[in-house]
Amino acid sequence: MELIFIRHGKPKVEPGDNDPVLTDAARMQAEHVGHWLRRENIARVVSSPMLRALETAEPTSRILGLRLEIRDGLAEVGRFGPGYRGIEALRKDPVGWAKFMDDPISFLGGDPVSFKRGVLDAVGGLFDDRPERKTAVFAHGLPINVVLSHALGLKRVSHFLPHYCSLTRVSGPSLDDISIESINETAHLVNSEQTPAARLEAGAPR
Repeated sequence: MELIFIRHGKPKVEPGDNDPVLTDAARMQAEHVGHWLRRENIARVVSSPMLRALETAEPTSRILGLRLEIRDGLAEVGRFGPGYRGIEALRKDPVGWAKFMDDPISFLGGDPVSFKRGVLDAVGGLFDDRPERKTAVFAHGLPINVVLSHALGLKRVSHFLPHYCSLTRVSGPSLDDISIESINETAHLVNSEQTPAARLEAGAPR
């Protein structure tokens, strides 16, 4: 089984909003993700329940004609917190950034043990209930890091900074026997300011 994790697109951050929607540019990138995944023989589309992930997943679900399934365990830390804190803002605060990188789950108000368990249970369930060949999983930076750290046998989770709308691939027969195929693929985002139709006319991949 292969899982293709797609990090959500860039959110439109408003003060106090803990579940922001996508920017207009991110919506266009989400369309590119859907057209790119047409070549992948995707059998299933799964998403975090948070708006930025759902809005990133919707074009893929629509383009592939597959039902969008929701998994609560794929939600980001701070789902019910006081407000979204993006990587861009965190990086402007050296002290806060250092604390975030040291223990991102606690920094964002979550419990590391329960959060990691929730993510791994959700992902493990994808292997258990319907083991199709390829599944597109729309999630967030920390859940993706939890899966990668689990695959590598690492205790910490802050090792990778997946780009908005990037693809990360893992494969294997079960959650406890997965290999990392790629991290942070972004080729599909080249010239993503163009519409998918314009890229096709220019000879770009679908």
